[in-house]
Amino acid sequence: MSQSSEQITASEDNHHQDNSEEPITASDQDNSEENNHQDNSEKPITASDQDNSEENTNQDNEENFIAKFKQSLGTFSKSIRFSLVLLWTTAPKLTVFVFIVLLLQSLIPAITVGIQKRVVDQVSYLAPGGEYDWKIITTLVSLWIGALLLDNLLNPWVNIAFIKLSDHLMASFNLKLIKKANSFADINNFENAEFYNKLEILQGSIAQEPINLLMVFSNGLKILVTLTTMFALLFTVDWWIPLLILLTYLPQTYASLKLESGIWGAVFYKSPQARRMKYYSGLLLTDTFAKEVRLFGLSSLFSQFYLEVFEDRRQLIHNLQNRQALILSALGILSVLGNGFCFCWVILQALSGKLTPGSILLLIQSLGYVQSNINQLLQLFTNMQKSMLFMELFFKFMDSESVMPICIPGKPTPKPIKSGIVFDNVEFAYSDGRLALSNISFKLNPGETVAIVGENGAGKSTLVKLLSRLYDPTQGNIFVDEENLKDLDIEQWRRQIGVVFQDFCRYALTIGQNIALGDISAMDDLEKIKCASEKSEIAAKVKKLAEGYATPLGKRFNGTEMSGGEWQKIAIARAFVREKEAQIMILDEPTAALDPRSEYEMYRSFAELVKGKTAILVTHRLASVRLADRILVLKAGKLVEVGTHEELLQQNGEYTSLWNMQAEQYQVESESNKYVYEDKFMIA
Repeated sequence: MSQSSEQITASEDNHHQDNSEEPITASDQDNSEENNHQDNSEKPITASDQDNSEENTNQDNEENFIAKFKQSLGTFSKSIRFSLVLLWTTAPKLTVFVFIVLLLQSLIPAITVGIQKRVVDQVSYLAPGGEYDWKIITTLVSLWIGALLLDNLLNPWVNIAFIKLSDHLMASFNLKLIKKANSFADINNFENAEFYNKLEILQGSIAQEPINLLMVFSNGLKILVTLTTMFALLFTVDWWIPLLILLTYLPQTYASLKLESGIWGAVFYKSPQARRMKYYSGLLLTDTFAKEVRLFGLSSLFSQFYLEVFEDRRQLIHNLQNRQALILSALGILSVLGNGFCFCWVILQALSGKLTPGSILLLIQSLGYVQSNINQLLQLFTNMQKSMLFMELFFKFMDSESVMPICIPGKPTPKPIKSGIVFDNVEFAYSDGRLALSNISFKLNPGETVAIVGENGAGKSTLVKLLSRLYDPTQGNIFVDEENLKDLDIEQWRRQIGVVFQDFCRYALTIGQNIALGDISAMDDLEKIKCASEKSEIAAKVKKLAEGYATPLGKRFNGTEMSGGEWQKIAIARAFVREKEAQIMILDEPTAALDPRSEYEMYRSFAELVKGKTAILVTHRLASVRLADRILVLKAGKLVEVGTHEELLQQNGEYTSLWNMQAEQYQVESESNKYVYEDKFMIA
């Protein structure tokens, strides 16, 4: 199903690409019309050719459906095996209990129908006022009541057990997904749009689809056993009755499966529209966009976008559903005729004395069960289609591999770093081919503070990610004490780095937990947390809160909401909390959300913190770079200048240009080509 939709999408993309690459001119169109005229004159299309074409198309559709159906059955079989292994691992006793109860419940309808037939036959044999065998009647009635009692007693227990199994299955799927996602040491996959879209679909469906799959399997098993026993009962009336009923239902079943497959193929093909509908409704229903939506009056616009996408999706799917209803209604007549013929035949046989009245009852009830269960089975197939799309996506995700190779076991990280870190002709390009860095070569000396400056998009943050080994260079290498960074133990290396990214995370945890995430061992070390918060200047704010470091943060769980600057101070404290272990401290645009006074205090704390450590300060605020021993200037992914503040100003190059652009926000005076920074901060 997903494969077919991907093929459709691919063919459409290729068609658009061909049209865009070779635009049709007037001469091309004339030539095309002339060629078409020649072709038509040479090979006129006949009615037989058209019939053959339609026949070939129908044959291809049939073959595609059969291939898809086989693929779905294969995926279903694999999914059930996978799910049962998970259930057996997490809850073996509960799994066995549910399986046994389902078998018992599926046998009860046939048992009750069989008992009812015997009771009716026993009663019909009696003459008015005649004697009857109390023992047989009592036994049959007791068995019938016992079967109903068993079914009623089992129902609540199996429902509870099913809910427990569903919880186990959902948790197991989630853990598998989390474990797999966490196995990617790099972030390349997460920055790939196609990969991230699939992951988003899995996240959105994982709460219900594994449960839906379990329901399809359990109910499907129950229905199949019930149908088998009902056909066995009908076989006792006459051998051809179950065969006739089966044959009359097959066309309807086949058509239903085929049409449902087409509908779900269309649903999957239109799934981007469904996500877009969810996005537009989210714009109007979440707090993130509430201010601008109201300020700019965007409600009607996004509502219109929602309706346009909805209509596009609705029209295709509803047309298919209407066609399905028409065809199934027509084929339903065939099954009615089959049932009616069997019913009339049994009545005639009973009137002639060849069949008992109980056989009539058995036929009526069995046909009712057969029709009801076949309809349920078709409905289950509809649910299975959706589950199979999810499972196909899940298995593909589980089979995906990390883009960045990991050396296992890796070499130990040098402690301390002695000779320094060397970037040797490093180049990095994203998966879509965009070049972020090119021919980058420099050395970070132990204990040195280096500032990396440049305009937005120059490659500053990418450089930090390479050093953190969230990426590997596309070309070139990074060496730590002459050891290739790729060969070092990645977990040990990352423990040597304290970093605050520009897009830092805001966790819906307590303040103390938010800070301690930088060093999990400090989760219960309040003194260490307080020390880090003092250095990031968030301690004063925490003291004003009634719950202190136990204050929950974020709106998600009704916590306290911080300002942007306060969240950033917490993120900085998260880096400071691992100052004893880390050899490298990185601040990637650390002051973007801080007010000027807090920025100055933070820089002062930073200067004290980094003594004896290798420090990297990524910024576009040139006032702060005077803290650095050296400044690296990036432009369009290339390292264009290296030097101290004074040296770079004397070069009159890119750094001087950036400095002059910000000069209006500084108080600068020139004295013998010497620039003096008089303010302690600036507002960018």
